Amino acid sequence: MVVHLINNNGEPDNPSAAIVLDIKNLMPEFQDCILQHTLHEGNAAADYLASLGHNSQPGFSILNTPPVGLRHILAGDQLGASFLRP
Repeated sequence: MVVHLINNNGEPDNPSAAIVLDIKNLMPEFQDCILQHTLHEGNAAADYLASLGHNSQPGFSILNTPPVGLRHILAGDQLGASFLRP
């Protein structure tokens, strides 16, 4: 849904319209920026961080090092490993 909102100029009455606009304004700053949906197995690191954020206390956090549970995912990415869907 988010990818659709960003790629199709969003919906002005959507509660996330300001964030969608910010993303659209930032995208030109990146060379060859393409936004597309992928299953969570396609980006295990993002899936892990999304779950971590969902289960955390509200507020802003800066991670100076990868959480322990993320390290094996990053190592697997570095090796080109893939994760199968359960």
